[in-house]
Amino acid sequence: MTLMYFQGKQIADHCKQLELQHVVYSGLENVYKLTGGKLEVPHFDSKGVVEEYIRQIKVPMTSVRLAFYFENFLTLCKPQKSQDGKTYQLVIPMGDIPMDGISVKDLGPIVCNILKNPSEYTGKDIGLSADKLTIKQYAEIMSEVTGKTIVDSKVRLTITYRTVYLFLVMLPSSTLEYMFRK
Repeated sequence: MTLMYFQGKQIADHCKQLELQHVVYSGLENVYKLTGGKLEVPHFDSKGVVEEYIRQIKVPMTSVRLAFYFENFLTLCKPQKSQDGKTYQLVIPMGDIPMDGISVKDLGPIVCNILKNPSEYTGKDIGLSADKLTIKQYAEIMSEVTGKTIVDSKVRLTITYRTVYLFLVMLPSSTLEYMFRK
Protein backbone atom coordinates (compact mmCIF):
# COMPACT_ATOMS: atom_id res chain seq x y z
CA MET A 1 0.00 0.00 0.00
CA THR A 2 0.99 3.62 -0.45
CA LEU A 3 1.81 6.32 2.06
CA MET A 4 -1.58 7.84 1.21
CA TYR A 5 -3.24 4.65 2.45
CA PHE A 6 -1.35 4.59 5.76
CA GLN A 7 -1.99 8.28 6.40
CA GLY A 8 -5.67 7.91 5.50
CA LYS A 9 -6.08 4.90 7.77
CA GLN A 10 -4.41 6.73 10.65
CA ILE A 11 -6.72 9.74 10.19
CA ALA A 12 -9.74 7.42 10.02
CA ASP A 13 -8.71 5.77 13.29
CA HIS A 14 -8.42 9.20 14.94
CA CYS A 15 -11.87 10.16 13.63
CA LYS A 16 -13.27 6.97 15.16
CA GLN A 17 -11.48 7.57 18.44
CA LEU A 18 -12.84 11.13 18.60
CA GLU A 19 -16.34 9.83 17.77
CA LEU A 20 -16.78 12.42 15.03
CA GLN A 21 -20.36 12.68 13.82
CA HIS A 22 -19.53 13.40 10.17
CA VAL A 23 -16.34 13.31 8.11
CA VAL A 24 -15.97 14.66 4.58
CA TYR A 25 -13.26 12.62 2.84
CA SER A 26 -11.58 13.43 -0.48
CA GLY A 27 -11.95 9.97 -1.97
CA LEU A 28 -11.72 8.12 -5.25
CA GLU A 29 -12.83 4.76 -6.58
CA ASN A 30 -10.91 1.55 -5.86
CA VAL A 31 -10.35 0.77 -9.54
CA TYR A 32 -8.57 -2.51 -8.83
CA LYS A 33 -11.54 -3.83 -6.85
CA LEU A 34 -14.21 -2.45 -9.21
CA THR A 35 -12.57 -4.10 -12.23
CA GLY A 36 -11.90 -7.42 -10.54
CA GLY A 37 -8.15 -6.83 -10.67
CA LYS A 38 -8.07 -6.06 -14.40
CA LEU A 39 -6.97 -2.46 -13.92
CA GLU A 40 -4.82 -0.81 -11.28
CA VAL A 41 -4.53 2.93 -10.60
CA PRO A 42 -2.55 3.30 -7.35
CA HIS A 43 -3.69 6.87 -6.58
CA PHE A 44 -7.35 5.92 -6.99
CA ASP A 45 -6.97 2.51 -5.35
CA SER A 46 -5.30 3.88 -2.20
CA LYS A 47 -8.05 6.43 -1.66
CA GLY A 48 -10.67 3.79 -2.44
CA VAL A 49 -9.24 1.39 0.14
CA VAL A 50 -9.26 4.19 2.74
CA GLU A 51 -12.94 4.92 1.90
CA GLU A 52 -13.72 1.23 2.44
CA TYR A 53 -11.83 1.25 5.73
CA ILE A 54 -13.68 4.34 6.99
CA ARG A 55 -16.97 2.60 6.23
CA GLN A 56 -15.77 -0.64 7.82
CA ILE A 57 -15.00 1.09 11.13
CA LYS A 58 -18.35 2.89 10.88
CA VAL A 59 -17.21 6.51 10.83
CA PRO A 60 -20.07 8.60 9.36
CA MET A 61 -18.63 9.87 6.08
CA THR A 62 -19.37 11.61 2.82
CA SER A 63 -16.83 10.91 0.09
CA VAL A 64 -16.23 13.86 -2.21
CA ARG A 65 -14.59 12.62 -5.42
CA LEU A 66 -12.82 15.44 -7.16
CA ALA A 67 -11.85 15.92 -10.77
CA PHE A 68 -8.57 17.42 -12.02
CA TYR A 69 -7.94 20.78 -10.34
CA PHE A 70 -7.79 23.66 -12.84
CA GLU A 71 -5.06 25.16 -10.61
CA ASN A 72 -2.79 22.28 -11.72
CA PHE A 73 -2.41 24.27 -14.96
CA LEU A 74 -0.43 26.79 -12.88
CA THR A 75 1.90 24.25 -11.26
CA LEU A 76 2.19 20.52 -12.08
CA CYS A 77 0.72 20.87 -15.57
CA LYS A 78 1.94 24.34 -16.42
CA PRO A 79 2.30 24.95 -20.19
CA GLN A 80 5.87 24.23 -21.33
CA LYS A 81 7.70 26.57 -23.71
CA SER A 82 8.05 24.98 -27.15
CA GLN A 83 11.41 24.64 -28.89
CA ASP A 84 10.51 27.56 -31.16
CA GLY A 85 10.42 29.76 -28.04
CA LYS A 86 7.21 31.43 -29.21
CA THR A 87 4.50 28.97 -28.29
CA TYR A 88 3.64 26.80 -25.30
CA GLN A 89 2.43 23.22 -25.01
CA LEU A 90 0.14 21.52 -22.53
CA VAL A 91 1.85 18.19 -21.93
CA ILE A 92 -1.02 16.12 -20.55
CA PRO A 93 -1.37 12.62 -22.05
CA MET A 94 -5.13 12.50 -22.58
CA GLY A 95 -5.28 12.50 -26.39
CA ASP A 96 -8.78 13.47 -27.47
CA ILE A 97 -10.37 12.10 -24.29
CA PRO A 98 -12.23 14.87 -22.43
CA MET A 99 -10.94 15.51 -18.90
CA ASP A 100 -13.18 16.64 -16.05
CA GLY A 101 -11.94 19.62 -14.08
CA ILE A 102 -12.88 21.85 -11.17
CA SER A 103 -11.43 24.89 -9.42
CA VAL A 104 -10.29 24.57 -5.83
CA LYS A 105 -12.24 27.76 -5.02
CA ASP A 106 -15.48 25.95 -5.86
CA LEU A 107 -14.92 23.29 -3.21
CA GLY A 108 -15.41 25.39 -0.07
CA PRO A 109 -19.09 26.22 -0.62
CA ILE A 110 -19.83 22.64 -1.67
CA VAL A 111 -18.12 21.07 1.34
CA CYS A 112 -19.71 23.69 3.61
CA ASN A 113 -23.15 22.66 2.33
CA ILE A 114 -22.33 18.98 2.93
CA LEU A 115 -21.22 19.74 6.49
CA LYS A 116 -24.36 21.80 7.17
CA ASN A 117 -26.59 18.98 5.92
CA PRO A 118 -25.06 15.74 7.22
CA SER A 119 -28.36 13.82 7.19
CA GLU A 120 -28.66 14.45 3.45
CA TYR A 121 -25.08 13.52 2.54
CA THR A 122 -23.69 11.03 5.08
CA GLY A 123 -22.98 7.69 3.43
CA LYS A 124 -22.90 9.13 -0.09
CA ASP A 125 -20.17 9.39 -2.71
CA ILE A 126 -20.37 12.70 -4.57
CA GLY A 127 -18.44 13.27 -7.78
CA LEU A 128 -17.61 16.89 -8.55
CA SER A 129 -16.77 18.41 -11.93
CA ALA A 130 -17.27 21.90 -13.33
CA ASP A 131 -16.39 21.12 -16.93
CA LYS A 132 -15.27 18.32 -19.23
CA LEU A 133 -12.99 19.40 -22.07
CA THR A 134 -10.20 17.98 -24.20
CA ILE A 135 -6.66 19.22 -23.63
CA LYS A 136 -6.95 21.06 -26.95
CA GLN A 137 -10.02 22.91 -25.63
CA TYR A 138 -8.26 23.77 -22.36
CA ALA A 139 -5.28 25.07 -24.41
CA GLU A 140 -7.60 27.23 -26.54
CA ILE A 141 -9.16 28.79 -23.44
CA MET A 142 -5.74 29.43 -21.89
CA SER A 143 -4.56 31.02 -25.15
CA GLU A 144 -7.55 33.33 -25.18
CA VAL A 145 -7.08 34.37 -21.56
CA THR A 146 -3.29 34.79 -21.60
CA GLY A 147 -2.82 36.10 -25.14
CA LYS A 148 -0.09 33.47 -25.66
CA THR A 149 -0.29 30.59 -28.13
CA ILE A 150 -0.84 27.40 -26.14
CA VAL A 151 -1.44 24.07 -27.86
CA ASP A 152 -2.01 20.43 -26.93
CA SER A 153 1.32 18.62 -27.22
CA LYS A 154 -0.50 15.46 -28.35
CA VAL A 155 1.73 13.35 -26.11
CA ARG A 156 0.59 9.72 -26.08
CA LEU A 157 -1.29 8.15 -23.19
CA THR A 158 0.78 6.52 -20.46
CA ILE A 159 -0.26 3.26 -18.87
CA THR A 160 -1.72 5.05 -15.84
CA TYR A 161 -3.84 7.49 -17.85
CA ARG A 162 -4.89 4.72 -20.21
CA THR A 163 -5.93 2.64 -17.20
CA VAL A 164 -8.02 5.48 -15.77
CA TYR A 165 -9.66 5.97 -19.16
CA LEU A 166 -10.42 2.24 -19.52
CA PHE A 167 -11.94 2.26 -16.06
CA LEU A 168 -14.18 5.21 -16.89
CA VAL A 169 -15.26 3.59 -20.15
CA MET A 170 -16.24 0.41 -18.25
CA LEU A 171 -18.61 2.29 -15.93
CA PRO A 172 -22.30 2.44 -16.83
CA SER A 173 -23.21 5.89 -18.17
CA SER A 174 -25.56 6.52 -15.24
CA THR A 175 -22.60 6.15 -12.86
CA LEU A 176 -20.50 8.57 -14.90
CA GLU A 177 -23.33 11.09 -15.03
CA TYR A 178 -23.65 10.91 -11.23
CA MET A 179 -19.90 11.10 -10.68
CA PHE A 180 -19.35 14.07 -12.95
CA ARG A 181 -22.66 15.89 -13.02
CA LYS A 182 -22.43 19.64 -13.13
